Amino acid sequence: MNLLFLLCLCSLGMTEEPSTEAPDEVHSCGTRPLLSTEERRSIGGAVERLGLQLLENLPIGPQQPNVVLSPLSLALALAQLTLGARNETQKLLLKTLHAHNVPCYHHTLGGLLPHFRNTSLEVATRMYLRPGFEVKLSFVEDSLARYQSRPVPLVSVEEVNQWVENATKGHISNFLESIPHDVVLMLMNAVYFKGEWQTRFDPSVTSKGVFYLDNHNSVSVDMMKSAQYPLRLLDDPQLEAQVASFPFKGNTSFLIVLPMPGRGNVSSVLPKLNISDLYRRLPQEKIMQVNLPKVKLQYRQELQDALTSMGLGSLFSTPDLSRISDGPLRVASIRHASTVELSEEGVEASATTVVTTTRSISLFSVNSPFLFTLVDDTSLVPLFMGIVTNPAPDNDRMVNDDPHVNGTMSDQPIPAGPRVNNNSVTGSTVEVC
Repeated sequence: MNLLFLLCLCSLGMTEEPSTEAPDEVHSCGTRPLLSTEERRSIGGAVERLGLQLLENLPIGPQQPNVVLSPLSLALALAQLTLGARNETQKLLLKTLHAHNVPCYHHTLGGLLPHFRNTSLEVATRMYLRPGFEVKLSFVEDSLARYQSRPVPLVSVEEVNQWVENATKGHISNFLESIPHDVVLMLMNAVYFKGEWQTRFDPSVTSKGVFYLDNHNSVSVDMMKSAQYPLRLLDDPQLEAQVASFPFKGNTSFLIVLPMPGRGNVSSVLPKLNISDLYRRLPQEKIMQVNLPKVKLQYRQELQDALTSMGLGSLFSTPDLSRISDGPLRVASIRHASTVELSEEGVEASATTVVTTTRSISLFSVNSPFLFTLVDDTSLVPLFMGIVTNPAPDNDRMVNDDPHVNGTMSDQPIPAGPRVNNNSVTGSTVEVC
């Protein structure tokens, strides 16, 4: 998962002069090494709202039926850009980040990075500077202190692409075709997740199944199956959806929200979703039969239109980024690239005792469009988030033979789920001139 900011300006040298109007929060919130659970949950809620808002504004359709994004990656990139903003630009960025709901926002968001070192998530950050560009030293120091974004010279597109490929373990290659000559600063982060189910799916049981795109069309997919799977499953009348939590090793969970047939769709679920509330209401695990599609999704998207719809259009015209440099800067583009694979491989069986006798087995079958999020159980930060409306877009469509299927092929983006021994990576780029 990568998020890149490219800021374009031609200038000379680095100035030692600090910003005369440094962000108060950056310098007044202390350097406490550990965050409380309350602080982590507050930043988790802010990142979740950012991700949901972006999902509501990303396009979806037959040519791009699935969307995969990392709200965490986007939050890290926009937050670092906020360190360089002043006046109305700073206010707009903080509003989009929902930062006013989080005391000491930069301290709290940046404080998650040490926490993630003890999980299955890897986060890499980097700041590329064009040699000769006059950037304010205070911005460089604040970026390094809060987001561990170390400055390096911007030399070539090959070097940048190599860093992206290394940071995503080879899952995102050739991220940039070229770097315009007026690009002087690139703020980048890469998020990589490799998780293992606590309870594995047996690859020998995987077989073809039907995934219903809408009331009229379906596709054939590889469906992972388990006759006895421990699952936390909630029937939520408010969301008009089933919510299931699949635990990964390492304190992360794969949350699926599946709209109920004939009751709603993914679009109607998004405005009502609240991860913290769902976590509180999820019941204890119960042994049930589970069908889950095996998917491999790739997503690349320019985010300018979506962010403009979210109120950040001025970033691309006349922003005030004078905490970065005294010369004029603007964001030229924001690009995001993600890959997520959901499969059986590399998982370990649960160590819990298997229930071998039961009067009745419930069924949870993910056979129609769904929303998913990969959640850090401690902070409830959504690491990945998305909507899947077609897990097999290359397969031929079939006419439905079931009149009661869920009509959820809709106007929402589709995020991809992490794979079981999973690799999940995301990337984005923002260019400023």
